[in-house]
Order: sequence, then structure tokens, then C-alpha cells
Amino acid sequence: MLEESEKVLIDSSREGKTREEMGLEPFVDTEIKSSIKGVPIFINQEIIAYVIGRAFEGNFKDGLDNNKKSPWNETVNETMFNSKKKGSYNNLSMEKKMMLKIQNENLLPKGGGSDQPSLEHSVFLHFFIKKEKANLPKYIFKHMIKTLKESQLINRSWIPYGRLISEILNKGGFLKGLSETRGFTDDMLGTVTSKIINESTLGNMRLIKQEAITKLDTDLKESRVSSNLMEGFPPICKQDPLDVQLFYIHDHLQSTGEEIQLEDIPEEMYGGIVKVAKSRKTKRK
Repeated sequence: MLEESEKVLIDSSREGKTREEMGLEPFVDTEIKSSIKGVPIFINQEIIAYVIGRAFEGNFKDGLDNNKKSPWNETVNETMFNSKKKGSYNNLSMEKKMMLKIQNENLLPKGGGSDQPSLEHSVFLHFFIKKEKANLPKYIFKHMIKTLKESQLINRSWIPYGRLISEILNKGGFLKGLSETRGFTDDMLGTVTSKIINESTLGNMRLIKQEAITKLDTDLKESRVSSNLMEGFPPICKQDPLDVQLFYIHDHLQSTGEEIQLEDIPEEMYGGIVKVAKSRKTKRK
């Protein structure tokens, strides 16, 4: 609709004409369209499913908003608080607090605190807690559209799913082409890396005591997106725990039929340290 409106604004004689008559591609499904240095970029649900390696299937509930009369309220309250009445963040178990943290930082990123999840976030978490398959690609795509619209309406400088978008650009060969030109540095591009959930995060969430925090040399560190990891292989290296390496090797074999030897896994991640993205804070009137 937006593309058609723009065409009509340029030439009013196009009003009432079909997309093909306006010189537009026929509408197949909702897509996010943009361009980088003149190269068109398209993001849709199928692309997200391919990049994250998840089938486009499972439960999906849309348009819930925060309807107090929704039957989902009692369902999620039972799942999260073991009661039909809504509890507080402090009533959540350590495991559920951690799952909510991961969801808010990665799967359905949101501004503000994590102690007041929306009904949409709560239903999504309900599926994971109950081990019911959720349509993750569809959830991510719908949430990406929602947050992009909000960013435009309130002029908030925040790009949701930065890691996912980077991986989409990487799969499409754009990052490789940009790197080969050697015309841009991380500072010029404003490259940042997201926060890492580690033992310090648990301390800040008050899930463990500060004196119990022990930093190890093997802890994850902020680093560049570019790496020397194998093309099309999960982003792991020999610094990851052995059981994690074995899991991804097995999963890669099951999904692609390609066998990877343990000795083929890179020794370490490659790249210099870049800035960590600052925390997002919701603006309130």
C-alpha cells in the first residue's frame, strides 16, 4: 500500500491502476524492503526461517496487545506464576527470569525493563516453558515490523535484531563484498556488538551473589562480526564447551547431511573488539 501511495503522489494519473501498471512487482507476501549503497535488501518470513535454521511452522498468536479480557491471561499466569492471578517479577523462578531475559534480549527484543512483559511476550514464553513448538520465524518477523514502525513513529534510533540482520546480509554476500572493498572501518560503519549474557548478568539480575561471580579466560568476549568460521556452519570454536561443539556437529549433520570433524572446528573467533551497544531505555511522557 505504501509503495502504491508513493507512486500516486508522484503521478496522480496512476490512481486506481494495478501494481503491474504502476511498474511495481506483484504483491505476494509482506516484506521489509530497503537498500544499502544501491543494493536492494529484502527480508521476509521465509528468509528469517532459512537464516535461523527453523521450520516455518508452530503456534502463533497475534493481535493480543494487553487485552485484560483475553482468555490467554489465565493461561500465562498459570504457567508463569502457578496462579490464575497475575504475579510480579519477583514471583518468577530463577529459570523463568532467565528465560524472560533471553527472550527480551534476543527473540522479541523490547525497550525498558523486563519485569513487565506484554501479553504477547508472556504467551510466547508460555510456549517455551510448556515445550510447545512456536512459529519462531513468524514471531520474529511480525515483531521486527512492529518495532520498526515504533522506531519511525517516535524517532528512536534503534535497530531491532541487529545480529539477525547482520547474518542475513552475511548469507547474501553483502558483508563479504563490503569487507573486500576495504573502504570502511568499524568506526565509520558504527559497528557495535550486543551485550553478552554471562555470570555478571546473573549478578546484576540478583540471581547469584556478587561474591560468587568468577570470571574465566574462556568467557565470551565482545568481538567483530567477521570471523574465520566455516561458511554455513554454526558460529562455534574450540573455546566453546566440548558438549556444545558435539551438539552443533550432530545438528549440522542431521539438517544438512554434511559431516564435520571435531578437529575442523576453528581454534578461536577472529576479529578485534568493538563497542558494546548501550542499554535501551523507553522514553516516557
